[in-house]
This record gives sequence, structure tokens and C-alpha cells, in this order.
Amino acid sequence: MKKNIKGLCLLLLFSIVSLSSSYAHALYIDTEVTGKSGSSHAVKVYYSEFADRKDEKIKDWYSDVAKFELWVVAPDGKRSQLPTTAQDDHYVAEFVPEQQGIYRLEINHTAEDPGDGTAYQFNAFAHVQVGKASPTPPITGNNNVLALIEEGSSLKNDKTKTFKTYLNGELKGNVTTTVFLPSGETKEIESNAEGVLEIDLEEEGRHFLEATVYHKDEAGETKKAAYKSVWRCATQKIDI
Repeated sequence: MKKNIKGLCLLLLFSIVSLSSSYAHALYIDTEVTGKSGSSHAVKVYYSEFADRKDEKIKDWYSDVAKFELWVVAPDGKRSQLPTTAQDDHYVAEFVPEQQGIYRLEINHTAEDPGDGTAYQFNAFAHVQVGKASPTPPITGNNNVLALIEEGSSLKNDKTKTFKTYLNGELKGNVTTTVFLPSGETKEIESNAEGVLEIDLEEEGRHFLEATVYHKDEAGETKKAAYKSVWRCATQKIDI
């Protein structure tokens, strides 16, 4: 009897660790912040654990996360899906900007396998400035997606960054964002009531930003199974 209880406890512990490992990861988009009109612009997509800066091999990505769709939104708001090609631990894509202004790259993907009754939604964003700065393309309502959007005026500011947090296309206040610093330290910052988030980045190197929200009583179904709650994240990668 004691052996059975011990075995059950070990199985439960393993399940918890496995689940925590899956949703501690997130997608992020890696691209240069400055582009040139008429020239191909390279894009990479990774699935990573920001705390230890480990990019997972594609074969180890959670559920069907590797089936994400990558979109580019032009300064005039036109959205186009970009084809992606698998490498060992990331996907590559490219696009040719033709307009002047700010392009937004974005991914919105809900994993088809809920974990312990929770659906996991992975959102990732990046911005590319071509020529003169302009407002970022507008956010529109899209299936309750969480978005973390950098203001166009802060794209080339090395130290102070301004973001806005959105949910379902509308500004969402009091969203907590974890900043993963190059030193390995982390800090949490909350957007204000209007959804504005200002961050001072003093360290040089790569920063990861991950905004998260959790809705305990939001039920629904993925392509494969029902869920009782939803965890959403939205990421940005910032190089200083």
C-alpha cells in the first residue's frame, strides 16, 4: 500500500514538473529592428525558456506550437502570412518591405493540447522600422489575443521603451510583464490603468519581455479537447 501511494505521489510530481516546463516556455520573434525598402528582411522564430535562455529544438516544442502562423502587418494595416522553413531549433522567414513606416510581425497560437484543463495561448511580436518612424499598425480584435506592442517612438531609443498591452484588440490595463535581463535577473512591471508600460533598460545585451494573463473561468475547446481556463502570454525580444 505504501509503495502504491509513493508511486502515485512520484507520478503526480512528475506530471506537475512536466506541465510547468511546457508553459514556462514561449515563442519569440528575432529580427533586426531596422529594415530597408525593397530589400529582403530576415525573420527567425524560436521556442525558448527565457529564464535559462535555452532555445528548444523543434522536435521538442510543446503540443502543436510548431504549427504557428507568422504574419506581417504593413504600415497601412494590410496583413500577409509569411511562409516559414524549419531549421534545427528555429524557423526562418523573410519579407520585402515596400512602404515607409513601421511593420509588425506577429504570431497568435493556442496549443491544441490543454494542460490540466488549461489552454495555453502563445503570442509573439516584433517591429521593423523602414525609413521614417510612424505609428505602429493598429491592433484589431482577434479571438481574445493578448498583445504587447512597442510604441513607434521608442523603437530606436536604446534605454527607455514604451509598450501598450491589449486584449482582444482593446487596451488592457494592469497586465504584468516579466523582464528577463541579460544578467540573468528578472523584474516585473505592470502596465497602468490605460495599458501603458514604460521600461528603463540599463543593461546591454538581449532582453526578453513576457506579458501574461490568466483567466480561471474561461471555458472552451481547442481543436482536440475542452478546457476550463486560459493562460496567455505575449513576448518581445529587445537588443540593447
